[in-house]
Amino acid sequence: MTRKEVRFHYDREADVLYLSVGKPQKAKSVETGDDFVLRLHPKTAEVVGLTIIDFSKHFPQLDPTHIKLPAEGSFDPAKILEQILTPT
Repeated sequence: MTRKEVRFHYDREADVLYLSVGKPQKAKSVETGDDFVLRLHPKTAEVVGLTIIDFSKHFPQLDPTHIKLPAEGSFDPAKILEQILTPT
């Protein structure tokens, strides 16, 4: 699996965290649950991003202004999708 840079931007006023794998790009948006939007490449269906609305409501223990993501990383998109779609 090729490692890709994970980028993020937090909009404090809107309380939205935008994550993208590589440079942000056009994508199909799929709502995976309340306040979670998975972004998929329109041709390959590869995960290219994730948007979390009301971030502080879902992750009150985290301060998104101080999140430090690795410059490079890897993850299994299928596992992420499974976790998001599995009711708790």
